[in-house]
Amino acid sequence: MKRYFVMGLSLLLVEATIILVCFAQRPSPSPSASPAKPDASKFDETMPLQPIERFDGRAALKNPKLLAAGQAGVQMTLRNWGIPNRQRIERFPEQGFLIVQVRSGEDMFTVIDGQRQKRAVDEFFTVPSGSTFSIETGNDTVELQTLAIKSAK
Repeated sequence: MKRYFVMGLSLLLVEATIILVCFAQRPSPSPSASPAKPDASKFDETMPLQPIERFDGRAALKNPKLLAAGQAGVQMTLRNWGIPNRQRIERFPEQGFLIVQVRSGEDMFTVIDGQRQKRAVDEFFTVPSGSTFSIETGNDTVELQTLAIKSAK
């Protein structure tokens, strides 16, 4: 009987210790609906971007209105961009109307004309010509593919 009493008391002490440890831990913060402004200290020194050019050429347009306006062709450039983790690209170097696809990278935000938005893998978005476009990467390297369209002069 004494042995059962000691075992019961030991189990009670172990359970009490487990309960105290569980209550002593701090809960993890819940994510907010809209992310706060980026903290400059969370970014590394900016590394130069080195795109891989996939296509660079002209296309002729057969639209009568564009022909009359002297804009019969466009210059199109298709590039792949690798952006390392923890980077903030203040001004993306590609110019013109951009069609962008996020090829890989889970932790990425874009800022287009002051509007900050989280982007997902395989997402397409556009950047109007003349807009300000910046990129923020978190703890994941991002691969983008851009199609830049400019009027051919």
